[in-house]
Amino acid sequence: MSEFHFIDAGSGSKVHSVVFALKTPAAGHTGLSHLAEHMSFRRSHQYPAAHELFTANTLLPVTINATTLAEYTFFFASSEKANVLLDAVNYLYCGLLNRDYGTDEVILERDGVIFNELAMLEANSDYALNAAIRLTDTNKNAYQHAGGFTQTIGSNSIQALQDYKRQWYQPSNITTLVYSNSAHFFEQCKEVVTAVSVEAALSAEAALSAEAALSAEAALSEKTALSEESTLNRNASLSQHASQREHSHLDKEASLDAQTTKGENESIRHVLTWWFPQCFLNGLLQQEATLSTVAGLENTLFIDPEINQQGNFAIRLVTNEAMKEVASELSIEALPKLSQNLTHKLMSDDYDKRLRQLKHVVSACLASFDIRPSKPMPDTDKHAEGVGAAIRYFAQLTDALGSNKCAAKDCATKSAYLASANKVSLSYLGALPSPEKSVALERIRKARKDFSARASASNSDQSLLIPRLTSKYRHFIALEHLPALPRLLRPLANKTTNLKRFNAEHIASHLTPFSIPSPSITLESASLNSDSGYLASHWVYRIAFYQQSRLQAVLAHHLFWQPRTSGECYALGAATFENNLFLFGASDTNITERENWCHKVLSMLS
Repeated sequence: MSEFHFIDAGSGSKVHSVVFALKTPAAGHTGLSHLAEHMSFRRSHQYPAAHELFTANTLLPVTINATTLAEYTFFFASSEKANVLLDAVNYLYCGLLNRDYGTDEVILERDGVIFNELAMLEANSDYALNAAIRLTDTNKNAYQHAGGFTQTIGSNSIQALQDYKRQWYQPSNITTLVYSNSAHFFEQCKEVVTAVSVEAALSAEAALSAEAALSAEAALSEKTALSEESTLNRNASLSQHASQREHSHLDKEASLDAQTTKGENESIRHVLTWWFPQCFLNGLLQQEATLSTVAGLENTLFIDPEINQQGNFAIRLVTNEAMKEVASELSIEALPKLSQNLTHKLMSDDYDKRLRQLKHVVSACLASFDIRPSKPMPDTDKHAEGVGAAIRYFAQLTDALGSNKCAAKDCATKSAYLASANKVSLSYLGALPSPEKSVALERIRKARKDFSARASASNSDQSLLIPRLTSKYRHFIALEHLPALPRLLRPLANKTTNLKRFNAEHIASHLTPFSIPSPSITLESASLNSDSGYLASHWVYRIAFYQQSRLQAVLAHHLFWQPRTSGECYALGAATFENNLFLFGASDTNITERENWCHKVLSMLS
């Protein structure tokens, strides 16, 4: 069963917070742990509405979210209302233990929502540079990127997701941390979590029994069928049957095409990397500006603060000068081999000398610093007070974020620091491969069609479309609970007026993965030219005063959240900013008709 820890918030705190901490190792660069986090919010048997999370966060006095790090995932909820938070805890824990997903909803979340999120991040030049470095790094210390990349996220199968959750999303791997001024509330949380765990265990036992019975029946049927087939087709080729089985498997879900970067005379830059034990992170971060100056403003030096599986972090130096590598077609799978092959490539004596001198200068600068080892704590500034306190408590309580390792004598010595300063690995950096083939067009189109059909069929059973939390606590629903507009979108909001209510800006224009309209139940979705590039956009819509009277009902309705649940965008919602109410969307791929959609969705219940 789960571990439970009570963190006394003191008598002055009114907000209760609950955090679930799970060990969730990154699976290479696939982003599988990131996908598992998203799907835990998607739905569960107890909470079947796909928009449950969004309506609760928007309309109720509660905040629910999660964050996935390299080795751990934290799910959390906060509220001043203890009864609301207890039900939010129930919702969260049911989602954590759920592994029953439909093919279409996984595809929409993976190839739609998460892809849009990653495309938005990779549109940032610094992030894209780090992504390109990580994708080609073959060093033994190389990071495994928990979030995944646009080139890799689509490789996660439904079976891989279910297996991952079966292994890591178990009560025995979930630590429950309660930040509150009430010991009674802590006991109530324990009761809720324990009840869900027991129910899940009973359901799993029943499912295993049913599965065993079906397997036995299937084995008997297969034995009979094979016997008959053997009689009828004694000369049938085994290779033919194998080919048929393989084709059948591939038909279930389109596989990823190999990524290519086409570019004659593609520029490939050098990357120098120093790996240091994490106990030196805080000290070296204070010297980052000095290191950048020593490396030369024409080069790019940065510290990657993420801690890898070996307990180390990286200092990267990307040279400005590039050598030319002629490659007509380069697959992403071949990039690691390319780095190894180019290690032996002859460089001009002059350039080789400059590169060696650069390594020597930076290493000497690093060695000159008097860096004292310290214990880096997780960055929790973006979280609510109680959530941050719980995560820090967990980091101290366990070796969750490697904080205990930095106290180890063998890595916190001056000799260990100097050894790291003088050990440099060399790799090569090409352009970040385009993700245009990382999302299968037919796959996501079919998923949206099936999702729409299922939603239409669900109209006969309205209970599946009603979010349970907002339904139970409808007396708490109020627009005053709307969150603040994300900072990223505030410049757009500043440029809206009563006459110009809609404002948008394109992002990630260099990405061209797919462009497809999604089906709609009753609202017209935006449509994009299928021949156009990937044009994700951020947008805001200032809500007029006369539209606010029915806003609560609109935000509680599943149709409002359809662009998010169908994977058209990364984020969608309603928020407040400078005494105005706004609808907003982030990394939205269906922007052409979005302004018209805003008008229609706000009037759909009138």
